[in-house]
Amino acid sequence: IVRVDEVDKYKSFYQKIENFIKVFKSDLIQIDLEEKSINSNEIKIEKYFNYGDYKVHMEFESAGIKKLVKLYVAIHNAVSGGITIIDEFDANINDIYLNKLIEYVIYHGQGQLLFTTHNTSPMDTLRNQKKSIDFINESGELVNWVINGNASPAKMYHNGAIEGLPFNIDSFDFIGLFDEQE
Repeated sequence: IVRVDEVDKYKSFYQKIENFIKVFKSDLIQIDLEEKSINSNEIKIEKYFNYGDYKVHMEFESAGIKKLVKLYVAIHNAVSGGITIIDEFDANINDIYLNKLIEYVIYHGQGQLLFTTHNTSPMDTLRNQKKSIDFINESGELVNWVINGNASPAKMYHNGAIEGLPFNIDSFDFIGLFDEQE
């Protein structure tokens, strides 16, 4: 729902989102914005992803595309000088796309991007950026990654070499949990 006096600004911003999504979805023709008047001050704008032969309402788009639409706003803020915080940045997004977006913010961002992730690949993207990787250990303490020669933060993490982050699970711990005979 958009105020009537903000509709043109909203449409202009959504044109940028459309161009962004086309980087990932080359078959997207355009994002159609359909206006429905609510009252004299507000308009509801429905978004349809137009692929030529068919259209998909935003609600029924894939989780990845919905995530990219939300990420555009977040990345735009970080690039424009704002501070952006994203929980589970990696959820519903391809690993390659994730790292390319992080690289873009590294090279073009005027603000700051803070994010949590379960994916370790961004560690290698960020490894040469000072004060860019922090871990939270089991005690809730913050452990900073310090550049250490050619050491890979992801490999050190996987090997349990980050202070306070013990890896006490092995594949054999799952024996009998999935193939039990009753």
